[in-house]
Amino acid sequence: MAIQKAFTPSKFKVTKGNVDYEFETAEEGGYVVRVPLYPSCVSEGDTFEEALANIEDALSGCLSAARDLNLKIPSQLEQFLHQTTKI
Repeated sequence: MAIQKAFTPSKFKVTKGNVDYEFETAEEGGYVVRVPLYPSCVSEGDTFEEALANIEDALSGCLSAARDLNLKIPSQLEQFLHQTTKI
């Protein structure tokens, strides 16, 4: 008799600084995280804290590149971009 393992991902949303992040537990462990307002921005991490830090770094890079290329940035993410690019 074969044993089948079913994996049911756990999803939850976190809001930090007016930015929503969608977390999903990965089958192999850790988390995959996305930014609903910027769907091409995806990252991961072995822990929640690492995944959050990684997605914030990825979002900063995505938005900086979008700004440099004169691409549209959702208005809700403008504040995040300004906060992460201050010198």
